[in-house]
Amino acid sequence: MEPINRYKEIFWDAFHRPKLNSSRMHELWDSLEPLNDLIAGPLFNIYETGNCNYVFSDNHLFANVKTKDDLLDWLTERIEKYREPFTKIKAEDEIESEDLQVILFQTDLKMELAELAYKII
Repeated sequence: MEPINRYKEIFWDAFHRPKLNSSRMHELWDSLEPLNDLIAGPLFNIYETGNCNYVFSDNHLFANVKTKDDLLDWLTERIEKYREPFTKIKAEDEIESEDLQVILFQTDLKMELAELAYKII
């Protein structure tokens, strides 16, 4: 499968607002929404246009991102920062555990998108 096809296949699963049933996971997810949006920016642009060339000249949001290697590093750092609170929290019941699984699955897909983006751009 071509990288762009896999990319488009999984994109929305990585970024749609999941139906979370526990208030604690929902609050944590909401608190990280600005970081999620930041990650989504260049990845959505790739989904729409096949590139994210604007990041290489944006010295505000993407300072020091000049190559696709830089972009992969930038995305990886932010996805790990996004994932970290979810790996540190302990689910208190089955509902939280299920919500946590969904969120971590989405995070894994974000990382796969970053790796596919590297191949696409």
